[in-house]
Amino acid sequence: MRAIAILAAIAMVAGLFLPWLNPGLVRFVPWDLVKELDPSVETLQKLASDAPELLAFLATFVLAGLFLLLAILGAPSRALAFLAGGGAVAMMAYALLRLRDQATALGLPLPSADTLGDFARKLPEVAGTGAMAWAGGGAVLLLAALIGFPSRR
Repeated sequence: MRAIAILAAIAMVAGLFLPWLNPGLVRFVPWDLVKELDPSVETLQKLASDAPELLAFLATFVLAGLFLLLAILGAPSRALAFLAGGGAVAMMAYALLRLRDQATALGLPLPSADTLGDFARKLPEVAGTGAMAWAGGGAVLLLAALIGFPSRR
């Protein structure tokens, strides 16, 4: 389980540098956003007050990276794995709820249980490799944290 958790954390961290939307759509790579941020206390305070979702999103990468470092050094932390994976899963749920609310407000059709399979098949047409790596890695890392890591003694 430890090796799987390490691979999941690698996928999450790799998602920081990979495109989140498929070519042909708007190019969004989270690392481009991070590079533009001013590393100051004022910036963090402004993000916390204006866009706490963005701060939580970026924190999932930091937590996954910290878990990865500790796991490679031989001290995997279930708490860090839970926070990184759980944060990613929570952000995915939050984003889906927000999209549903916005689609309802605009009068757009929502996928039903009958068309959920169609929705899942069309998702890779929009979501890039970074989004898929981050989401998949987050879900697997959360499961690994819930199952636990056996002792290496």
